[in-house]
Amino acid sequence: MPTFVSVSSRAAPAALVLALLAAGCSTVDLGPRYDPPPVRMPQPLPAPSAPAALPPLATAQPVVPGQPIGQPLPPIGAEGAFPAPPPPQAPPAAPADAPRGLVTLTTRIEGAAVNPPTRSAGTGQLDALYDAGTRLLRWKASWSGLSGPITGVQFHGPAGMDQNGPPAMMWPGPFGPAYEGRATLTPQQAADLAEGRWYVNISTAAYPAGELRGQLRVVR
Repeated sequence: MPTFVSVSSRAAPAALVLALLAAGCSTVDLGPRYDPPPVRMPQPLPAPSAPAALPPLATAQPVVPGQPIGQPLPPIGAEGAFPAPPPPQAPPAAPADAPRGLVTLTTRIEGAAVNPPTRSAGTGQLDALYDAGTRLLRWKASWSGLSGPITGVQFHGPAGMDQNGPPAMMWPGPFGPAYEGRATLTPQQAADLAEGRWYVNISTAAYPAGELRGQLRVVR
């Protein structure tokens, strides 16, 4: 024969347990020193920092011309215009009678060769070597018995023995009893030298136009 248990009989033990728990909790003494720790509230997460701004990209800028821009010129011959340029000329060719190869030259330097002659007691000598391939003239000179210190020495030409010519080349100082020099000649100067139309002139304070002179000649 089946046994039936009432619902009220099941609920009684549960009610008893709850009553015991309530009674026990009411007698718990936490004490006067009990200080419960503070409750930490959840903090919001920090906002993500914005990425560093990148430098702006370089933009193209117009380039200033390195050279000045040419300006239009007025027509040739117009008022205010520049004169017409001369037509181009071919470089001068070496004269046909210019010396060829190595050429030796010499001269005696004396007052009697000056035009007009001087009464100087000084004398001198010049010897030179000319290279037609490079047009280089090298020379050595010496003198003595002059009236005073030398104020200038020059090659003159073109001119004959009885003529006075313009200075063609000045010798740089200082000047002692001897001198060595070299110079590159132009084609025309080389032709005048080969024709014997160059002379050396020595000036002093007493003879500013020339105390001693010597006409260069080619030694055959």
